[in-house]
Amino acid sequence: MPYSRKSAFEQPYIDIIDRLIARRQELGITQADLGAMFGDTQSAISKIERRQRRLDVYEFVRFCRALQIAPDEILRPLYEGQP
Repeated sequence: MPYSRKSAFEQPYIDIIDRLIARRQELGITQADLGAMFGDTQSAISKIERRQRRLDVYEFVRFCRALQIAPDEILRPLYEGQP
């Protein structure tokens, strides 16, 4: 049976996005600010945060850089089996 590609709706992906959102809010960065860092719009960031649009690996790394956090800090709970 093929593996489902709906990872945007699976809890590990939701947790990753939630950690990115928490970090953005911790830094006091708005969606509009983050969009400007990416050369994109607030709406595009909102779609990512609402899981209407998935982040690819390169975008994830860019998000982490913009949020001044190492990608492994966001992913560590995933590979350590924690939520």
